[in-house]
Formats: sequence, structure tokens, C-alpha cells
Amino acid sequence: MSRFCLSRSALNAARVVFASAIVTASSATVHAQQVGVSVLPGAQRVQWSKDLPFDDDYMYGGRVALRFGKWVELQPFYFFRDGLGLDSTRALSAFGPLSAGKDVDVQHYGSSLQFNLGDAAFVPFARVSAGVLRLEPDSAARQDRITMSAGGGVRFGFAGLNAELYAEQMGFRMNPGSLFGVDTSLMANPMTLRNFVYGAAITIPLSTMREDEGNAGGLSGSSAPLEPFVGRLRYAGEHGLPDLEVAGLRAGIDFSPVFGIRGFYWRGLNDDRDGPAPVAGYGGEGQFNLSTGQGLSPFLIVGAGQIDYKDNFADSLGVSRVDKTALILGAGASFRLTDRLRLNGAVRDYIMTVDENLDNVASTGDLTHNTMITAGLTISFGGKSTPSSAQRERERDAELREMRAERDRAERMRDPRDRMMDRDGMTDRERMMERERMMDRDARVGRMMADSVRMYRDSTIILSRPNVRGGSPDVQWITIPVPAQGEIILRYGMPVRADSMTPGRDTVMMRSATPPSGDLAAQLLEIERRLTARIDAVQRQTLTPSATPNVTVVTPETRNMVVQDRNGLPVFQRLQRTRTADLRPYVGLGFDDGDTQLILGTRADLGPISAGSGFNFVPELAVGLGGGGTSVLAMANVQYAFGSIGGANAFRPYVTVGGGIYSPTVLGINTSVGTSYQLRTGADKPLLLNVELQGINLFSKTRILVGVSRTR
Repeated sequence: MSRFCLSRSALNAARVVFASAIVTASSATVHAQQVGVSVLPGAQRVQWSKDLPFDDDYMYGGRVALRFGKWVELQPFYFFRDGLGLDSTRALSAFGPLSAGKDVDVQHYGSSLQFNLGDAAFVPFARVSAGVLRLEPDSAARQDRITMSAGGGVRFGFAGLNAELYAEQMGFRMNPGSLFGVDTSLMANPMTLRNFVYGAAITIPLSTMREDEGNAGGLSGSSAPLEPFVGRLRYAGEHGLPDLEVAGLRAGIDFSPVFGIRGFYWRGLNDDRDGPAPVAGYGGEGQFNLSTGQGLSPFLIVGAGQIDYKDNFADSLGVSRVDKTALILGAGASFRLTDRLRLNGAVRDYIMTVDENLDNVASTGDLTHNTMITAGLTISFGGKSTPSSAQRERERDAELREMRAERDRAERMRDPRDRMMDRDGMTDRERMMERERMMDRDARVGRMMADSVRMYRDSTIILSRPNVRGGSPDVQWITIPVPAQGEIILRYGMPVRADSMTPGRDTVMMRSATPPSGDLAAQLLEIERRLTARIDAVQRQTLTPSATPNVTVVTPETRNMVVQDRNGLPVFQRLQRTRTADLRPYVGLGFDDGDTQLILGTRADLGPISAGSGFNFVPELAVGLGGGGTSVLAMANVQYAFGSIGGANAFRPYVTVGGGIYSPTVLGINTSVGTSYQLRTGADKPLLLNVELQGINLFSKTRILVGVSRTR
């Protein structure tokens, strides 16, 4: 037994290391987004139910925390204990004689949804979890039990680390007598075993969450998404039901760019797609976006729902069905078209049972997995839009103006002698040395000349505009603020010598009894130097060509016309700028279960999906005529071309992957391989022949296509 325990421990350790490596490798990508990633190694002690005579003991493992804003976290977890002992005083009566001298290896894995109830240094939280408890008794078959847990805890700082303490109740259903063999005495439904779990963990951040307005919490800045969709539900074989095409709508609230909730309703379609089928579904989901912004944004889905079989529903045997509760887990991705519009596609696992209600399930063998594939649009209302390039340019100009104004204010506050030194082209060190010499000279002259104005380092200069009272312009009054201690020296009239830097008429010079601690002039010089460096950096950023430059075409007729590079636009905005040279018309034959169709279609090569990418965006539209009825295909494809093979008339193979609408099955997935061959060389009007093998829905329908194009 010891050798097996050692190997299992090594396997468990390898699993933990492997999971940590995956998270660490992916954290660089997640770090640039708004999702924080942390690893929480820890230990938890389980006090088992009195009806399950296991020794109360510790399990070791940890969690990976994906933080979607301040308030919500998704936490996959894994804990294990090898060689868990049995309570010898109760084991024989509960497990039977086969349990004598035996022990059990225990693993508990699943995922938690945690809600943080604060954002200060001391954070209470609530947590719900679902998972699998795997029991591997010595010399007996393994059992997997479905667990549900609920509890809470606190997270706090401790000795420079973030730690947490928590307590939960974990429940699962089981007949203890069946653990070490067939239970012949208890054939009733499994009992519910409730177990108390408490533990501790420390937090090791792998990437920090980028704080922004979208993570502020509450409804401020939230948006309301509306998502029409179509899809297909593929039942598991145990249900004996055919695939069902569905159409529906989701609506909800996105509290931040990375987390939102949705309510949904869908209705099945009949075989002719001209009316509803007597099946509907409804429920709620939480959506966790792993990235945001432009391009492809993957997300995770957790939810629950109900499949409602109407009164007139009947299966192939004429039998009605009872409604089913489903746990929904899934993943998908969305693609940004505009700030308010995105394409989305997802795969969901509707986890259900065949004969029992979901709340009576005991083991993983009682569950069925039913796949729903959907595609649709996300239309967002409210919230804040991503600033346009013009708006960002205006904000950058405003920032430059503000920094220039700040630099000018600092320049005006500097001593006039420093400004004269600037014009002389002195360095900062030379300027400061010259300023010291001038102040020393003024101090000496001031001691010799009673009517001169004394200039001291760190003196405070207060300029006051004349305050004229009465009607006579010859009589002028000025208000002089008098310090509690110190002296005021006032000189009225023209300065004695032109080269002295004394102030003019009506200028008051004050010397404080306690001079400021630092050199004000040096501080102002440093402020000005930093502002100048910042202005230069912003100007360089403005003048640096971006990945999507604007090309200005100047002709006598169109002198002020600005033409933007098409490849800098989002891919779906390029459709309206499609050129004749972009088109790739083709013809071909399609084959499907003995039916043959003539295929007529075209693609358009609209350039790389991002600057410098080898993947091109190639939308496609085709019509099939002939056997099996008319088919229509509209796909959004991504194509990658490999290097050329051969000489001047070289072959260049490529692969294409895409998804979209395919009329016989509502949704379609395109996978194809092909090659292009250069028929005519020359930079002016090249011509290429394209030959391709295309598979629709993983080659359930096959097409052979031949076409021409002007570009590769």
C-alpha cells in the first residue's frame, strides 16, 4: 500500500505543478487585461459526518483565483489526502468486514464562486462551490460523488502577505456500506452526508487586476446587453431525443467589462424552421470575460436553467417528458465590431439527469452531458464607449496645452536673472553658480548702499498692482502685507543702476525671518525640466507612425483629402471597402450522403486581422444547387498561407478556419486546406489558381472548389 500511496502522491503533486504552470504561462496575457490571477496554496481540515466513520484530518492543495473586478472571483480548486484512516470503533458497522485494516485516498476538486463583501484591508467573503469527491478505497472500486459546498471567510494582510481563513459545509449523497463492496443491507436511496470544513490559505499574486472605472462596482458605468442568438442542442444518447435547433434572446447587466449576468429564454424550432417546437428553455447565467477590448475576447459561463417540455410534446415513441433542471457550464468568445456591437459564439454543457431530479443525484454516473452551440450578436446599451482616435487626439492636445501652461507658470515664478541666464545658453550648473555670485554681490552692495534694495537668497517677492484712490493720478496707494516678524525694505522710483535685478516701482520685497528650507529656484528649474521632458515625450508619441497610419493623398483636385489605410480598420468595417481585386470567385462540387450540388461562391481577402499578423480575414458567401435542396453559406473565415514551394510559378498552401451560417443546419463550421498556383506573373495584373478541399461541420459535408484570385 505504501508504494501506491507514494505514486499517487507524486501524481497529485504533478497535477498541481502542471496546473500552476498553465496559469503562470497564461498570466502574462491576462495581466494586460482586467482579470487578476492568484494562486492560493493552503490546507483544510474536514470533520466528516457521524454517518461516515473517516478520521477527521487535513487535506492539502490550493486554489487558482481569477478575480473579475473587486467583487467576484472564480476559483478552481484541488485538495487531496492519501491514506486517510478509518475510525476503528465505527468502521466495521458502517463499511462492513471488508474495511478492516484499510484506508482511503481522497481527492476533492471543482470550482467555487466567491463574492467579496468589501475592498479594504480586511475583506469578508461568501463562497459557493460544486465539485467531485473521489474516494479510492484500498482493494475496492473508486467512487466519484458530487459535492455542493457553501460558506464564507475573511481575507486580510498578515506579515507582509495576504492570508485567508474560511469555513464551509460540504454535502454529498452516498451509501457508506457500498464503499468497500456491494451493500446488501441498504438498497434505499443514498443518504445525504454533511461535513464541516475549515481551512487557511495564503495568496500569491501572479498578475494584478487593472483597476479602472469599469471595476468600480455598483451600477455606475454598467451596460445592458441584449443578445439575440440561434443554436443547436445536441442531447446525450441516454435521453433518446433528436437534436433540437433553437432561437432565443438573452438580456442582463454587465457590471464591469469583465463580469455580467444574463437571463435567457429560447424556443425550439420545428423541422421546417417555420414555427416553434413544443420545447423551451429559460434560466440565468454569469459571464466572466477573460479579456476585453478589440479583437477576440474569450469568456466563461456558469449558470442554471430549466428545459420546459410543453403538454403537446411527444418523443419518437409518443411519450411525453418531464421538465428538466440543468446546470450550465460553458465557454465562448466575442468579436468586437463597434463599441456597441459584438459577434459572439459559445459552447454550453447542459448537465442533466435521465430519470431523477438534479437535486437527487449522488454520483457523476447519474449525469448526462448535452451540448448547446450558439451564435449571435451582443448589442450594448448604456455604459461608456471606448474613446475614438479623434477623441484621444483631442485629449492628448489638451494635456500638452496644460503642461505648456504649467511650464510657463513655473518660468514666470523664477528669478528674472535665471531667465536672462537661459538666454545666455548657460547649463544648469553654470546658471546656479552665476546666481550665487550675483546674490553675493548684491549682499555686499546692499551693506554699502543704504538706499539700495537688499536681495537675499530665498527671498519672497510679492508683486502688487497699484491701488489708485481719489481722482488724482499723482497719488497712488499700495497695500503691503506685513509679516509677524522680519523687515520690509521699500524703494520707490527708478532703479539706481540698469544692470541690477532690483524690482521696479511699486514692487514690495519681503524677507522672511525663517527662509524656506530648499532652494526655490532649483525646485522651479526641476519642475520646468520635467514638464519639458514630458511635453517632448507626448509630442514624439504624436509624431510616431502608428500601426494604422493615415495616408494623406495630395493632388490638385483633392488637396485636403485624407485616406485611411483599410487594414487599420476593424475587420468587419472593411466589408464596405471591398475592392474588385480582393474577390476570389470559385466553383465546385459538394457531396453529402449521396447528394451532389453545384457550388457557386466567392471570398474576399480583406487583409490581416491585426498589424503584422499572418492571419487574413476572408469572409465567404456561397450557394449550393442540386441534390438535397438549395444551401446557403455565409462564413467569417481566417486564412493562413504558408511559404511558397517551387520556382517562379510557385505553389503556396494555405489553411482556412471559420464559422457562420449554413442553411441546412443553421450554424456551420468551415475547415479547409488548399493551395494557390501562380498562372500569370507580373506586378500589374497577377493571376492565381486556387484549389481547395472544404469540409463543413468537421467534414460531414465535403466540397471540392476551384477558383481564381489576384492576390495570395
